[in-house]
Amino acid sequence: MVEHPTQGGERVRALDDFLPAYEFVERHSLAIDAPAARIDAAFREVAIADIPLARALWWVRRLGRPYGDARQPFVGGELPGVVLEDVPEEGLVLGLTGQFWKLLGSERDPDRPSTTEEFLAYSRPDTCKAVIDFRVGPGSLSTETRVHVADLCARRAFRRYWRVVRPFSGLIRILLLRAARTKAEARA
Repeated sequence: MVEHPTQGGERVRALDDFLPAYEFVERHSLAIDAPAARIDAAFREVAIADIPLARALWWVRRLGRPYGDARQPFVGGELPGVVLEDVPEEGLVLGLTGQFWKLLGSERDPDRPSTTEEFLAYSRPDTCKAVIDFRVGPGSLSTETRVHVADLCARRAFRRYWRVVRPFSGLIRILLLRAARTKAEARA
């Protein structure tokens, strides 16, 4: 396990500790004129109501079922998957599993992990295993999404899905970073 020290003395694990092998990846980063503590606080306050386009895309993905309380922050709210790591002023890592290319494919997984240990041990080859990482740095906020699909047929199905969804998924992450920047810089 690779560990990196944080300013508060806590240790944060490298993303490779959660998902070292992956076939699909997307990264985004944004400079923010604010200290890490203010960026982290702003990121943790962003709600889907702050990002109307993301709310609309989420509604489409959920087949018209509402998101829940759109004013509730993503962090500590209706986050998908399981929180693998949460280090204030450093970052947040979410783990997700499912057959994302199927309608409600992640919600119908009876073996869906609910703890970090279960996520690390999860190994259904016909299912995606994904991590979404948000990292706070001095003057920056970044996100990285990794997806691993062990089974070749399932990987082909996910690849077709990813071609369609990736631009929108990336856009949601970019808009989330921008919403956090707006909140962080407004507090100056």
